[in-house]
Amino acid sequence: MARQKSSIVARYTGEGCRILFDSAVLANPTPAWFDPISPGLGAVPVASGGRAAAWFVTIAGRAAVLRHYRRGGLAARLVRETYFWRGEDSTRAFAEFDLMRKLWLAGSPVPRPLAAAVWRSGLTYRAAILTERIPDAVPLADTQEPAVWREAGVVIAGMHRLGVWHADLNVYNVLVDADARAWLIDFDKGRIGRLTAVQREANLDRLLRSVRKVAPALEAKCWSALVQGYDQRWQVSKKEL
Repeated sequence: MARQKSSIVARYTGEGCRILFDSAVLANPTPAWFDPISPGLGAVPVASGGRAAAWFVTIAGRAAVLRHYRRGGLAARLVRETYFWRGEDSTRAFAEFDLMRKLWLAGSPVPRPLAAAVWRSGLTYRAAILTERIPDAVPLADTQEPAVWREAGVVIAGMHRLGVWHADLNVYNVLVDADARAWLIDFDKGRIGRLTAVQREANLDRLLRSVRKVAPALEAKCWSALVQGYDQRWQVSKKEL
């Protein structure tokens, strides 16, 4: 409830840019928020995860993460950072902002979404998003404590309990802070709705594949702890229904 009272969404259009932002914490929106070369941002590239399109920045005194939307795979060879326009609210930035805000308001351990921007050019657009930075956080891939992995499983089950499907659940999109708390990030192309058992399992399978690719030695030591945490939280969720 406290989170609901402290978040107000506003819109801004100007300088060829459309911005969605949380006016409870930010004011005077400007496209400069989303340009890593803007002097006031103090942008520093994020070392891991992403597609070389994320920076640690400071917005209105708040530590934040700026991410530009870029394509991956074969499509990136042809079109790097433009997408087909299907309406403002269907843009990847605004859709992710909305999904993350729902999770944040529900008390989920996700970064607070601060602002999202879209630049339209005819039938295409570019986009970027700003989210609050989790202090002293490291990727799950850098954590070797089974108890922390168990906590990550609890957090993922909580996300699924809310009907949210993560499009890219991997060991870089689960963060661990200095207090060993797990956080989920990067909800681009995520969806909210009733999840099937198959969809939930697919999310966990994707995460396991990333473990085997990035940190294979951790599978034997930590994966069972994550699954245990997930299963226990999910069983509690079923009883709550």
